[in-house]
Amino acid sequence: MGILKGLFGKDDMGEGMQRLLRGEYEEAIERFTRVLERDPGNAQAWFHRGMAHLESGRPEAAIRDFTESLRRKEDPDTYYNRAMAWLDLRDLERALADLDAALRLDPEDAEAWNMRAIVEAERGNYARALQDIERAIERGHPSGFVNRATILERAGRLREALASLDQAMEDRPDDAMVWAKRGLLRERLGDLEGARRDLREAWRRRRQLEEEGREELLVRVEEALRRLGARG
Repeated sequence: MGILKGLFGKDDMGEGMQRLLRGEYEEAIERFTRVLERDPGNAQAWFHRGMAHLESGRPEAAIRDFTESLRRKEDPDTYYNRAMAWLDLRDLERALADLDAALRLDPEDAEAWNMRAIVEAERGNYARALQDIERAIERGHPSGFVNRATILERAGRLREALASLDQAMEDRPDDAMVWAKRGLLRERLGDLEGARRDLREAWRRRRQLEEEGREELLVRVEEALRRLGARG
């Protein structure tokens, strides 16, 4: 708390930042609104109030605030987060346009490349998605290999997907998600013994999956272990 006050101060902007970081979104919105009542040209206040709206599940309000922020100052983070709000509304075209704008301003942003790959895959444009995820990997995105595997699997290129998960395993040998995804893919490919090994390892690390909110993946692991007679 003391560190936050030292960083942001005690005015409404500083208080709003503290509340936002603590997840107190209603209070943060109230503080940023006060700033904007005095200074409607404050792009940062519009941006941070948009973030509070986005994090509290109000994408329409977030879009309005991000748009006001962008009217005052173009910024790649603002475009990126407005894209996230469009994705919450399942508007893939507008999300893609904002990701394009973010990358125009910051072409080295690995997360924007990664997210554009995910959006392109959702649109069924796997060739473009793979180009984008390669750019994310080149820039060191931590989930690049896993996300590339997901895109390849959706495109029906299962052997290539498995090779990408092998690369992910080299980088993240303690990641339960990677063990789970590789085990499930190996089952699809008919490598039942390899699937059992990977899925048992994922199950051994199941607390990690629970803590990361990957309950659906954990259910799939448990079901696969039952199919393979490998539970326990």
